Amino acid sequence: MSDKTFDIVIVGAGIIGATLARELSAYALRVAVIDKASDIPSGASRANSAMIHAGYDDQPGTIKADFCPIGNRLYHELAGPLDFTLKECGSYVCGFDDDDRKHLEKLLQQGRANGVPGLEIVNGEALRRREPYASAEITHALWAPTGAIVNNFEAVLAFMDNAQQNGVELFLETTMEELLLSPDRGEVVGIATNRGRFFAPVVVNAAGVNSDLIARMAGDESFFIRPTRGEYYITDKHVGHLVKSFFFACPTPKGKGITVAPTAENNLLLGPTSTVQASRDDTSTTGPGLAEVIDGARRLVPSIPLNMAITAFSGVRANPDTKDFIVNVLDRPTGFVNAGGIKSPGFTSAPAIARHLVELMEDRFSRRISFIPDPAFVPERKHIPRFEQLPLEEKRRLAEADRRYAQIVCRCEMVTEGQVVEAIARGARTVAGVKIWTRAGAGRCQGGFCGPRVVEILARELGVPCEEITRHGGHSRYLVGKTKDYWFRGEK
Repeated sequence: MSDKTFDIVIVGAGIIGATLARELSAYALRVAVIDKASDIPSGASRANSAMIHAGYDDQPGTIKADFCPIGNRLYHELAGPLDFTLKECGSYVCGFDDDDRKHLEKLLQQGRANGVPGLEIVNGEALRRREPYASAEITHALWAPTGAIVNNFEAVLAFMDNAQQNGVELFLETTMEELLLSPDRGEVVGIATNRGRFFAPVVVNAAGVNSDLIARMAGDESFFIRPTRGEYYITDKHVGHLVKSFFFACPTPKGKGITVAPTAENNLLLGPTSTVQASRDDTSTTGPGLAEVIDGARRLVPSIPLNMAITAFSGVRANPDTKDFIVNVLDRPTGFVNAGGIKSPGFTSAPAIARHLVELMEDRFSRRISFIPDPAFVPERKHIPRFEQLPLEEKRRLAEADRRYAQIVCRCEMVTEGQVVEAIARGARTVAGVKIWTRAGAGRCQGGFCGPRVVEILARELGVPCEEITRHGGHSRYLVGKTKDYWFRGEK
């Protein structure tokens, strides 16, 4: 790729990069977003609890406490215009003894100080009237009605999709290798990547678990990321009715602990664990880790059946040694912006962080770039039709207009060929990308039925052999050749 020139380059296309890109797309700016992954979201924006936190858990005066309640409000405001799934469910922090009750009182006071509405402590009997499968051992719980569940895949896609509709350019499989500085190292002039140079007077570090490494390129050693792996289970939708709200236990020094929650699609999500590790990329699951998930989940909801688990996964959180988000503009080199160490409640806080970053950049960099509102900015977008959720008449209308909507590809999630083709048209290039856009492969059989068909459609639409289709980019190919070709060559 030849060198390119922009006003702002964002390193990282997770929820921070996506929300920031969308905010910047409202201005007449040339903005690029790069990410080393083959699909978005990746990293922690892909593997998390998908919770929109109410904002009671963070100490007043911290950056987290400032941004979390605002972010919660913005998600509720933007879910409609950006067409991503947000499920109003509320959350409970559950206590089992007198010490827990004292901690719930502390969270209640923190939440009120942070401006969180509607908080109250209910006793165990009141909880179980609302949530009959909750443990009989729970004595009290903090109820937060503004807590919500989001489809985190859709949210990241929605912000980035809208940004791209408004002119932002996204470059996947693009890894930052060097920060380009002026000869006196006093100003940012761009970045060097594996795909060429991106010249820009402003570079935003939104690199998640690698954000401290990117900051080091600018000479900033003010924070260090301790990669923290969290393991999860997802259950079949048949047991999604066991809880209606998000369940936490009282937090510990390791974090918010094992949770039980309905997903936006009515599965149950159990987890995560919290394991500090050296690797920034190890997303393996382990026997002990998943056993810890089950034990913690059943402490809250004892009747969860293990045989209803359909998959397990893990994600690596960007856990900073500062214990707070790093959101700032460096004095030197001029033009370098940090949005690092964004762990929980980072997903919730992202829209608020994005707006704050735009204000910071407008204040600090007005001589370097012009923040002129773009009169052509379009603030809304539509997601791919969610065929399974549509009324029968709307399904019939789609199928009559495009016969590909009459062809079911994924039986578990009722995903049609029309949806898969639309996902590819919007940028999906891998089987995982199609799953992110459409949920094909996210159901009970985890792609056992629809996987080969998705590979076939990808190959057809992209004009490449099936052997070139990957699960998630890189070397993750599904196929190596045709069976009969191997047989005739004597390669059994």
